[in-house]
Amino acid sequence: MKNTNRILLLIATLTLFAGCGTVYRVLLGVDISPNWKTDERIAKDAKKYKIPSEFNLVMDTVGFYSELRATYKNIFANLDIKDGDSTEYFKARNVLKDDGQPVQFRLFDKQGTEIFKMVNCYVDPPIPMSWNVDGCFDTFPAQTNIKSLNVHNFGIDLFLSNSTTLNKKQFSLEDLPEADYYGVILWNDFYIKPSKKLIKTVRKYIEDSNENVVLLYIHNHNSYLWQVMDAENKNKVKDYYKEEREKKIEKERKRTEKRNRLVHL
Repeated sequence: MKNTNRILLLIATLTLFAGCGTVYRVLLGVDISPNWKTDERIAKDAKKYKIPSEFNLVMDTVGFYSELRATYKNIFANLDIKDGDSTEYFKARNVLKDDGQPVQFRLFDKQGTEIFKMVNCYVDPPIPMSWNVDGCFDTFPAQTNIKSLNVHNFGIDLFLSNSTTLNKKQFSLEDLPEADYYGVILWNDFYIKPSKKLIKTVRKYIEDSNENVVLLYIHNHNSYLWQVMDAENKNKVKDYYKEEREKKIEKERKRTEKRNRLVHL
């Protein structure tokens, strides 16, 4: 049984980052050769989408997907899978695939309990690319009949504990403004059109609802890329940040020297 669960978990993990085919991605307005984003670029993109800086968060490069894997490792380990019967496994795998998609909207109640989610694989492609799948945004709170989207294995804490602002500030639920609901948008710059459409759709939905909703925007571009990068590209990213740190240290050293010279004049 343990060996079976290990094999099933491995297969499920491999599907976590499975997306649509290349042609489908191009039609959706997806950058099929995305680049790593600096904080400056993330800030510029957020400004383009008119995202408030205080709610513009960046997902941790490793943390979120590591916790996501750990959550599903426990779920798969506890599945009662009999020989020749993998129905429960396939149900859980579909939920895992949904939870690992790059563009998402999630709605939580005031306690941080998830009550709704919608992810990019269910939007109508490629035109008009409506996020109002089967009228899910016709009511408040939003709701869907898609079975895998009605399975909620974690709350808002998973997102908050693995995201910070560009100023490296981290929120807990208690730190957020008091509200009746909290929304989380996962967006990035390789699923360009889906991200843009989702932000526009959710903003209008919340505005029209007249409900007290605090909306958080979590940029997961680098976090998602990191999971599919090979070792060579990961090393390039590490070298870049090492070089940036060294430049910053050298700049500060020169500034200190200049101040010291002025003091002794």
